[in-house]
Amino acid sequence: RRHTRLRTVTGVQTCALPICRPLRLACRDLTALPKKSVQKHDVVCANLMADLLIQERDRILARLRPGGTLVLAGILARQFPDVLRAYAKTGLRLVASRRENEWKSGALVAR
Repeated sequence: RRHTRLRTVTGVQTCALPICRPLRLACRDLTALPKKSVQKHDVVCANLMADLLIQERDRILARLRPGGTLVLAGILARQFPDVLRAYAKTGLRLVASRRENEWKSGALVAR
């Protein structure tokens, strides 16, 4: 179901665990969002190319609540260290990662 005023998708379910219901996902053009955000989230997911993750780091982190988790995906494994370095400079630390073929993802936590 799409809520046009908030421009979010609701009711999307990707797992059967009760904790996953209901999910609320924002579908927006990252570069069109303001650089600062009043609204903060416990979890922010970004499935973007490495150069965009690095370039828009501050815009992404502006939406993450202190102590929140940032999930980064869609990164070529050879580019992952550069992305990780860019986010580690802001105090985030890697708590989990996964590699599948040439792709790597990671979960980082704000200190």
